[in-house]
Amino acid sequence: MTAPTSSPDTHAQQPCIHCGDCARACPDALNPEALFFALVQDDFAAVRAARLDACSECNRCVEVCPSHIPLLDWFRWGKSESHERARAAGARARFLARNARLARERAGRAARRREMPAAAALPAQTISHAEVLAAIARGKARRREKRP
Repeated sequence: MTAPTSSPDTHAQQPCIHCGDCARACPDALNPEALFFALVQDDFAAVRAARLDACSECNRCVEVCPSHIPLLDWFRWGKSESHERARAAGARARFLARNARLARERAGRAARRREMPAAAALPAQTISHAEVLAAIARGKARRREKRP
């Protein structure tokens, strides 16, 4: 999602004159000016500190802004962007935790393999040629019994 721009049917947006009208009009006691500049600078730590999530989206700041800045559009964009970033951070944390768990499991399996006795240390099983031929004959006899 891209940052909001002013719509063609509204007054042309002008630079903020730092009048403070938006802060005085805010029923939630927020500072819309600080929120706006934090969003423009992509500083979401400052956005969280300024409590963007507490904005009730009443539109009073937009109504009193002499510079015609679409603050509410910016705040809505900031809320959705903040939500998406939080989701991405959660997904990244789960991904890293999964990779760490898989690495621990691989290391544990490797350690267990190292602890196993070597193949040469196991007693050798000797099967005579006659035993192999007898097993083959038993298998052939079973197949003949199963045929209709």
